[in-house]
Amino acid sequence: MVESRVVDTNVLIVASAADDGSPFRPDATPVEEAQLREIVLKWFQNFERDAKRYIVLDHHWLILTEYGNKLNVDQDYAYLAMMAKQDRGEVLWVGFEVDPHGHAVLPVHLANSVTDRADRKMVAAALSALNSGNACKLTNACDSDWLDCTQVLKDYGVEVEQLLEEWLLQQKLKKNKNCE
Repeated sequence: MVESRVVDTNVLIVASAADDGSPFRPDATPVEEAQLREIVLKWFQNFERDAKRYIVLDHHWLILTEYGNKLNVDQDYAYLAMMAKQDRGEVLWVGFEVDPHGHAVLPVHLANSVTDRADRKMVAAALSALNSGNACKLTNACDSDWLDCTQVLKDYGVEVEQLLEEWLLQQKLKKNKNCE
């Protein structure tokens, strides 16, 4: 049994934006405060260095493909760190069913709660890791969608690790006020 993480792409983006060596610009993330980006970077650096914590990736390469589509695969710190984990064998490879459109298939109740179809691969990967007997969390930095389905995910055994929970709650409150 290994301790593993499904890392949402936004974590990699925010961590890369905080890294001085990355060409990813800080203003390319919704996290405007440098000290908050630094929190994500520090978490990510600790995760990358910890040989006992594995990254969860899928056999379909859906997660890695998303990482590659959002980051510069030759220069962004976070993408290179994921590749380093892969090179060191610190990857928990999982499988899950996908629909004809390439989206992960989830149980109906869960699928109704995870409305962003692109996020479903992250949930399916976490479920697969848990079902194989491994400890697994889904790690998020700045996507407020995860707040909306936290309880349903918990009902299925998936814990969402919110790196910027207070900031996310403030963003959601602002968003809700703007919708009134």
